Amino acid sequence: MLTKDLLRFRKANGYLKPSFIDVSDKSFLKTAEQLISLYSLENKYSKKELTELTTPIIKTCKNQIIAKGFNKLLLDRCEFTNISDTDFPELRKKIFIASANLLKSGSSSYKEYRRKISSSISEVKIKEKAKNKIETTGRNFCTDNIYADLPDNEKLINIKRITSIQLLERYNCSLVQSLLLNSNKVTVTVEDAEPAKMRRLLKYLKFFRLLALIRPVEKGKNKFKKIIIEIDGPTNLFENTKKYGLQLASFFPAICSLSKWKLTADIKLKNGFYKLTLNEKSNLKSHYHNFTSYIPEEYAMFYKLFNSQIKDWKIIDNSSFIDIGNQELIFPDFSFKSESGKTINIEFFHRWHYTQLLQRIIFCEKNENKIPLIIGVDRFLYNKPEVKEKLDSSIWFSNYGLLFRDFPGVERVHKKLTEITGGQ
Repeated sequence: MLTKDLLRFRKANGYLKPSFIDVSDKSFLKTAEQLISLYSLENKYSKKELTELTTPIIKTCKNQIIAKGFNKLLLDRCEFTNISDTDFPELRKKIFIASANLLKSGSSSYKEYRRKISSSISEVKIKEKAKNKIETTGRNFCTDNIYADLPDNEKLINIKRITSIQLLERYNCSLVQSLLLNSNKVTVTVEDAEPAKMRRLLKYLKFFRLLALIRPVEKGKNKFKKIIIEIDGPTNLFENTKKYGLQLASFFPAICSLSKWKLTADIKLKNGFYKLTLNEKSNLKSHYHNFTSYIPEEYAMFYKLFNSQIKDWKIIDNSSFIDIGNQELIFPDFSFKSESGKTINIEFFHRWHYTQLLQRIIFCEKNENKIPLIIGVDRFLYNKPEVKEKLDSSIWFSNYGLLFRDFPGVERVHKKLTEITGGQ
């Protein structure tokens, strides 16, 4: 994401216009190439060294704000660490104590002073993981590496690869994502989407745990021709707004992979709300090419464990919409199929799904036999007095609901499936 000082947009008649760049601009491509070359693992640069080396490139770019944005996105792709096992705070303590004792004992030459300091801490050794060898501390270590554990001195050990044109595309996408961090409501309209792409989009929606109302507008042969997805924004919540905002921003690239779409959002700035409107003609590119790479770890782990540990049920890979009427669709988190052919869906409600949960419980109580659905509720949400009161008094939830902390376990879900079907 881009920080506020790196955002570029215009305001016009109550609308926000992100200042997208031309991804074929040779000057920006050159800047991107120069920055990417510095973030090579072969260079083994520290954070401090990268800052010193990227500064001239940024300053010579025709737009320094854009160049800083490129650099921020590259830093977000990096992993830094200290390659030493040495206890640096303890080492500094020994050096300072030895130095103080030497100063008290009388004057000596600078060269002799350094030799005595090195000698007094010679028992301290440093293990360099990258070289897989042990070195005894000496003059260079005492003078140059005494603060090697500080963040600025951490070394680059990994980076997610990216090309210069991909960096420019990611920059344009990040302009939108960063604005969505301050959204109040987001509405996505999808037209003529292939069923597989639509399922994938809604899986992203679920995986990022967003508050959404899915409404079919037009239905064609064997598919919905037009669907509207209404997503609550982070500024519409009372708690966990930062995390939810990041989830919403992370979901946005999935929209860009569709052939025909429109997004409208209410963005909150210091002086009020502004409209943001985008569609496929904005030429934004999604970097979500490998779907499994962006599935949250807990979902991937649950899928793997369930299908490997449970023998009488399997997770259906291509789960479908559940049309509950009143122009509303449910897209379950998982769909399970038993050996006998029965299908049961499960929908998870996380800590910010308060309103949706209460509405779903009321619907299920009135339509108990219409849809084969299990509802899982995060205990954080359950502990809210009004939610606890509703769930504890609901006969439907006692039969078809389960509680979990962060994410439900495989055995708990399997037990509920067995209870509902009587083991059949």
